[in-house]
Amino acid sequence: MINQEINTPLFWLQEAGFSAYFVGNQVRSRLLGINDDPRDIDVATNARPQDVTRMLRQHNIIPATVDEKFGVVAFRFNEVLYEVTTFRRDIYSEDLAHVKRYPEAVQFVQVAAQDAPRRDITINAIYLNPKTGKYLDYVGGLQDITDKVIRIIGEPSIRFQEDPLRILRVVRFKHELGFKYDAKTLAALKRYGFLVKKLSPGVVKKEYLKIQGLSNYHQAKVELQKLGLVLKV
Repeated sequence: MINQEINTPLFWLQEAGFSAYFVGNQVRSRLLGINDDPRDIDVATNARPQDVTRMLRQHNIIPATVDEKFGVVAFRFNEVLYEVTTFRRDIYSEDLAHVKRYPEAVQFVQVAAQDAPRRDITINAIYLNPKTGKYLDYVGGLQDITDKVIRIIGEPSIRFQEDPLRILRVVRFKHELGFKYDAKTLAALKRYGFLVKKLSPGVVKKEYLKIQGLSNYHQAKVELQKLGLVLKV
């Protein structure tokens, strides 16, 4: 991470006695040796939203948004957007016949090991403590980065039915990084790709614009067409 100032809000949480880690894009980029200076940062913590809000106000920062239900607090610090999310377990209905995208309930938990299973793919569920430089990996993400594999966490067929947006996300990451799918993820992708059409146009457009921005967009488009996803956005 080039700009060490991005660590500061995370250190505030640690100094207040909470566990706090970077997770997601910036951790993956560091492991892949991608030399970037991220403008948005994801932090995972056992602090509840009210704890995060209290900590921010001590440093004269007013949160942009606070989502008590999902445990998310967003704010800006030094022109960087932070999203701090409380460790949680997502609980979906066993009835997957209707696309809802979001869990019916969440349960806040205390450790990253309980938070990791709710995330989408293994390489996005690696936690980094910038103070120690140590990684926490509970789902095989470090190995998948070494092997250049895109793998859904858990049972892919269930995870795609819970939230079909994950289908577009795995396609995007596969082409963005030049990785390959693991066998179970690919099989579920072929079987459940059609579920993307059940998402709202606005949701699809936001993710598809990211795919269109890829340098190898044509290859991603061909794959989407093979999956029967001719998207109009």
